[in-house]
Amino acid sequence: MPGKQQTHREFERIRLQPMYTAVTASTSVQNCPLRLHGHVYDISEGGVRIELDDALDPGEIVSLHLELPGTDAAIEASASVVWVHDEQDDPGPRRMALKFTEFLNPSDRNRLVDYIDRERGRRAA
Repeated sequence: MPGKQQTHREFERIRLQPMYTAVTASTSVQNCPLRLHGHVYDISEGGVRIELDDALDPGEIVSLHLELPGTDAAIEASASVVWVHDEQDDPGPRRMALKFTEFLNPSDRNRLVDYIDRERGRRAA
């Protein structure tokens, strides 16, 4: 399974409850806009693990709209697909990891960092 060999991460991940954490991935296929809806499993300052009904291709760049629990505004970012679970190992909705490449504006990144810091503090208490 991709990612299991990696024991050191640049950023600590925060696990989320997928049913309360929506994501929309926007891309285009043959110049036709495509919007895929799903859920977030975990997130860090560097990337996110999501589940969508359809798999994206490794290396593909997508626009993400992330709705994190307890926040007033969505986070908008571009991300590159790092890996996708194999369909045989993960039938049904497909889990995949994406690395953030750019945030729509600095306030999106700042809100993500603040959210992660707040969640770390809440979970440590």
